[in-house]
Amino acid sequence: MKMQALYQSTKSENTYQIAEVISRAYKCKCDQIPPAYPCENEKVVFIGVEGKGSKPTKQLVDFCKDLTPARTKNVAFFVVSSTGNEGVAALKDIVVSKGVNVMPEVFEVQVKSGLFSKGKLTDANLADAKAWADKIVAALSE
Repeated sequence: MKMQALYQSTKSENTYQIAEVISRAYKCKCDQIPPAYPCENEKVVFIGVEGKGSKPTKQLVDFCKDLTPARTKNVAFFVVSSTGNEGVAALKDIVVSKGVNVMPEVFEVQVKSGLFSKGKLTDANLADAKAWADKIVAALSE
């Protein structure tokens, strides 16, 4: 199945870690947003969002506006945040308005950061992310 695992680049690298787990499991391309090469005829594109409030970055919004059914049939969002996934609803609306299917389940990991430390993902978080991706790939393979 043709797919990509893309992530919003951040200092914590948490979204990168999840995209890398998906990439390794399915031997697909892992890249930051915007990717070096545009999506073309993908069955699914996994998009990682670092949640820092309710407004997605302009770069992420522009990328989602550029998606079409010719580029990808499906999009699945995953979010790493300490505040929730408020910004994902706007991204979903953009993708749907372009005629692309959005998978209903958003994978969400809440990571708490301190004043002097960045929140880190655990091995269990990464295993849960892979299990979520497995369910999506299985559903799209039917």
